[in-house]
Amino acid sequence: MGNTIPPLFPLRPPISERYLVRNSVSATETELDMEPQYLRTVLAQWATGVVVVTTLDDQGSRHGMTASSFTSVALHPPLVSVCVASTGATCRMIRRSGIFAVNVLGSDHEEIGRRFAGSAVDDRFARGHWETATTGAAVLADAVAWLDCAVAACYPAGDHTIVLGMVQDAATPRPAAPLIYHDRTYYEGIAR
Repeated sequence: MGNTIPPLFPLRPPISERYLVRNSVSATETELDMEPQYLRTVLAQWATGVVVVTTLDDQGSRHGMTASSFTSVALHPPLVSVCVASTGATCRMIRRSGIFAVNVLGSDHEEIGRRFAGSAVDDRFARGHWETATTGAAVLADAVAWLDCAVAACYPAGDHTIVLGMVQDAATPRPAAPLIYHDRTYYEGIAR
């Protein structure tokens, strides 16, 4: 037999064998066994903007994290959402404080994006010029855009929480190419 290259991930059974479907009059349930690392690799192919989500801890100190799971939800009323790990400090602090801000990073903010993604950083806010928004959350003065939010609702979603925010204030401090994240790598977005 000739040499064969092993697949990056084990071959998956045909779709018909992957799903266990139970039909009823009102609903269809689908259970799927999906390896997290496989799904992570697939989802890494989705290019997305990069944001830093900020909030306050119980003592009123700033806290933040890098995120890529941010989206606009509605214009009337003005709603946005972010997804955060349910067991993480950011989720706990957002729930307790009731506020958060979303800072859209420009392509020149890669260092800030990495700083807020890492866990071994003493003061994440040491880089960049941070101001305090209406709610008390930190906003990056030279962000491409920022949105200051009050928590409208939190929804459990697997191991994450979808946080719905009612926008209290927003700004576009400067026009710049956005920071893009694709396949675990940062890229410069298209400039306007």
